[in-house]
Amino acid sequence: MPNFTKKAIKDSMKKLLNERPLNQITVKDIVEDCGINRNSFYYHFEDIYDLLKWTFEEEAIAVVWHYDLMCNPEEIINFVLDYCEENRFLL
Repeated sequence: MPNFTKKAIKDSMKKLLNERPLNQITVKDIVEDCGINRNSFYYHFEDIYDLLKWTFEEEAIAVVWHYDLMCNPEEIINFVLDYCEENRFLL
């Protein structure tokens, strides 16, 4: 389970990705959005790409965990489609 600061950083990045492409997002944008300082960002992540990698890993774990709880193939397909729609900026 991620700590509060890492989750806040991830949530800010995802919010900003809904507004503009990754190449237009800076560490400064992320830390200002979530109200932390740059040192806190760099304590947890090397750069934005490290944050993106960690986000993918966390999201994949959540999908797999949710998938393991399902037994109906139609429910699984709907879940994956909903996830992709909600997180289209990550794809």
